[in-house]
Amino acid sequence: MRFSDECYILFGKETAGLPQWLREKYSDRCLRIPMISDARSMNLGNSVAVMCYEALRQLGFAGLK
Repeated sequence: MRFSDECYILFGKETAGLPQWLREKYSDRCLRIPMISDARSMNLGNSVAVMCYEALRQLGFAGLK
């Protein structure tokens, strides 16, 4: 996934994820964070940190020092 400054990143509830209709409608734009097979899930806060860091990294950490 290539992020741009026009991207929005959506996260669902920690207990349920994003609604199924949204995942189906935008299936070509949904990302999954790779994890080991024995892991049940990743904490929402950690997921947000991973995705936001990657987006910021791709954008060269614009505005950050």
